[in-house]
Amino acid sequence: MRRILLIITFVLLTPLTLTTSLLALTKYQPPEQQKVLAAKTFQPGQLYAALPPRLGSIETQIETDDARPVIIDQYLEKHNSPLAPHADFLFAMSEKYNLDYRLMVAIAQCESNLCKKAPTESYNCWGFENGATQFLSWEQAIEQVAKTLKEEYIDQGLTTPEEIMPKYAPPSVEKGGPWAKCVNQFLEELE
Repeated sequence: MRRILLIITFVLLTPLTLTTSLLALTKYQPPEQQKVLAAKTFQPGQLYAALPPRLGSIETQIETDDARPVIIDQYLEKHNSPLAPHADFLFAMSEKYNLDYRLMVAIAQCESNLCKKAPTESYNCWGFENGATQFLSWEQAIEQVAKTLKEEYIDQGLTTPEEIMPKYAPPSVEKGGPWAKCVNQFLEELE
């Protein structure tokens, strides 16, 4: 019974409410200023929507950065290398001497497990001059190895590990080239 009363009330009140609303809208007289404004801007047949106020703008600027030093840093950190604090300097020297940024890290990985098996206090992670050279600091070692690789190998046309190996690691040639295979493996890991 209650539902029937609600339905009857709805059916009777809905048309009454709609009719009252329509009559009120047709009798509404806007103030004079609104009439003038409406007369100037409204054209029959056109619909208008209010635009939100412009509050400002959002501007973005995307900057890119070179990922190569990050790759070196993450690789050295991952392997707990004593060279890790010098990752940026390694990259800078690779750039200065126009070397593949991965080459020095790959050679250090093959020669000394990224300096973990280098002679104590020698800073020679690259088996430089068959491990006989002792440097005074990491920076001196990194720069000297980079400079030597550039001048005595790359500039002489020896650009791949296979071409570098006979001069850099001659005993490896006699054993079938494991040095070049090792360097290539770590070059790929760093890619």
